[in-house]
Amino acid sequence: MGRAVAVELDHRGHDSAVVDLDLVYEMLDPSRGPKTDELRWREARGLAGKIAAGLRGRRSAVVVEGEFTTDEQRHDFCSELPQELRASFVTLTVDFDEAWLRAIADPTRGMSKDKDFLAAHYRALDNAKWGHEDLVIDTGTVSVSVAARSVADSLLRTSE
Repeated sequence: MGRAVAVELDHRGHDSAVVDLDLVYEMLDPSRGPKTDELRWREARGLAGKIAAGLRGRRSAVVVEGEFTTDEQRHDFCSELPQELRASFVTLTVDFDEAWLRAIADPTRGMSKDKDFLAAHYRALDNAKWGHEDLVIDTGTVSVSVAARSVADSLLRTSE
């Protein structure tokens, strides 16, 4: 989804970059084991913030793809941004059954192919509190391209 948003922004004349939080985690884990180390996730979110800040100096937009559903997760990322940069958060939702179907159909998925893990993840999301400025999109009801246009519209409105 992050790449689709970046492509949409590029089509509108805003040069952009994408940072994938999963890949940042993998950079920090040479064993490439299951991504279950919370300390490494915290480090990855902070590093993603630093990377985003560096890219923002070179691009008009930076899209960071990853999970930022808790205050702690957002703080890990935002604490590495310069004060003049403000992050906008987009939360993509989909019901559990659809998430499970997508997970088993995607050969790149790791832990989310474990139904118990995915179910526990969804239970944890039930307690997530979206910020009042968050854009929340149900990807079970819209296509990737429609969601990407909605995100780009929102980002461009907030940057005006």
